[in-house]
Amino acid sequence: MATTSPAPKSPDSLIISYLTLRKIVGLLAVSLVPVLVLGSFILDHTKQVQVSVSAYYYTSMRNALVGIICGISLFLLSYNGYTWLDALASKSAGILALGIAFLPTSEISDKTDTISKLHYITSGAFFTILSLMSILLFTKSAGNMTPEKKKRNRVYRTCGVIMLICVIGIPITGIPAIRERIGFLKPTLILEFFALTSFGISWLTKGEFILQDK
Repeated sequence: MATTSPAPKSPDSLIISYLTLRKIVGLLAVSLVPVLVLGSFILDHTKQVQVSVSAYYYTSMRNALVGIICGISLFLLSYNGYTWLDALASKSAGILALGIAFLPTSEISDKTDTISKLHYITSGAFFTILSLMSILLFTKSAGNMTPEKKKRNRVYRTCGVIMLICVIGIPITGIPAIRERIGFLKPTLILEFFALTSFGISWLTKGEFILQDK
């Protein structure tokens, strides 16, 4: 009796899975700050906005903060991309995201303890890798670029540059002389919001949520 080999997986199903994965990562990143701020307003019965995303670890939104970051980490670790470099970058970012989640900063204003330093190091490295992915990897093309691909590349580069600016800007705003002048504006949270939003938009674009090829 002749045996038949299993039918190969449809290329479309593989494409859809990757596009969906990218969209989920993007949506989680974009939603993080709004979820934390609004959730704290509701659950903590306060109108106070925390100084940073990390500060929400010490509010009622701790589980949401850790859960969303772990979700981002899970999807980054699951993502392989097209080349070994894509896989290396995404998995490295996924590991760093776990560091952000499980190495919280100190609850007090003094952030010189070892865990707080590791938190800031992993956060900076996390966004640096994501920005380089957006600028250098997402912009690659296997052939002639469509008009939509050219537009997507502009989005990738813009998002990558914004993330890099935020990575540089966050420690600058922590300088005492600067913090005393603009601390009331919550500059760290604002820069983190822009970095996360840029990260999310970049991955949503990569998932063809916007600027999809016609």
